[in-house]
Amino acid sequence: MPVAKIKKKAQRPSVKRKPRRAKKQAMSKIQQAASYDLEDLLVEMVINSKEKALNGTDIENLIYGATGGLALMGYGFGFSVGRALTLKLGPTTPLNAILDRIGLHDSLYYPLKEKVIITSRPNASKNLPSMGKGVHLYEAGVISGYLSTSTGVHVNAYEKRCVYNGAEKCMFEASPSSKKPEFAGNGINNTTRAIALALTRSRYHKLKNEYYRVLAYLPLMDSRISEQITKLMIISGERIGEIQEDAKPDSLASNLANYFGAKDAGVEKKGIKTIIKLRYESYNSLQAFIAMPAAVMSGFAKSTGRSSDVHFTTNKDGTYTIVIALYKKRI
Repeated sequence: MPVAKIKKKAQRPSVKRKPRRAKKQAMSKIQQAASYDLEDLLVEMVINSKEKALNGTDIENLIYGATGGLALMGYGFGFSVGRALTLKLGPTTPLNAILDRIGLHDSLYYPLKEKVIITSRPNASKNLPSMGKGVHLYEAGVISGYLSTSTGVHVNAYEKRCVYNGAEKCMFEASPSSKKPEFAGNGINNTTRAIALALTRSRYHKLKNEYYRVLAYLPLMDSRISEQITKLMIISGERIGEIQEDAKPDSLASNLANYFGAKDAGVEKKGIKTIIKLRYESYNSLQAFIAMPAAVMSGFAKSTGRSSDVHFTTNKDGTYTIVIALYKKRI
């Protein structure tokens, strides 16, 4: 008996210590990113990731386009990433190679005398809502950062045509300018409706590795604006109830898991309430990030006359879970 116990104790560290170390390393990177050392983290992911695109779905673009302030933030973050990538990879790296890694594919580059035209096909869904031009602000910022760094002259870039406005491809125009770009944003109403439509579409793009999904949202984690983003997501959830009367919590939970990088989604019914669980890996568990899908579901519950209750729990295996209870009627 004593020998068996000693063997078990000797075996435990060799089996369990490795995954614990990996989790701590992943969390430290996110904590580093939350401290606004974002460029190094994203550059590392762009260069080393096996996934072809790191910019994910359309939702982060829609969030950035909600207001002028968020638009400028998305553009500025993209500029920092474009600059950092150019410094890391070297100015001889083709622009289309960088754009392909952030989700803009089949890029064509037309250098003209006073400006540059770039056309690309983004990672976007079919049957997109009409949002007008200037939706891909983060990508425009990456183009600006790349051109400014590689030429030594400050270059502003903006999206002149967009698939959100019926174009076959997005077209960006870039030209030297000493002025900072100004953005009006597409408005809360357009943005929340577009997010609602994206979250209720029947077919969605499922990616194998969701780690990158946090990256596009990191600039939005600032405590000064995270509350505003939460409100935006609540309104989007309310819109889902308005535009789809037959929307069910089960399918919505699956879409939320997909768009917000959850490892899996589970739905179970207990008496008068429906329990929805979205489970996240430790590296995808910034609370301000995982609060977004909870806010969408809370807004959806409100629009359908239900009440909701949200809890965040930590699991023994290092993952995190959002537990959302939807009641049949207000309590």
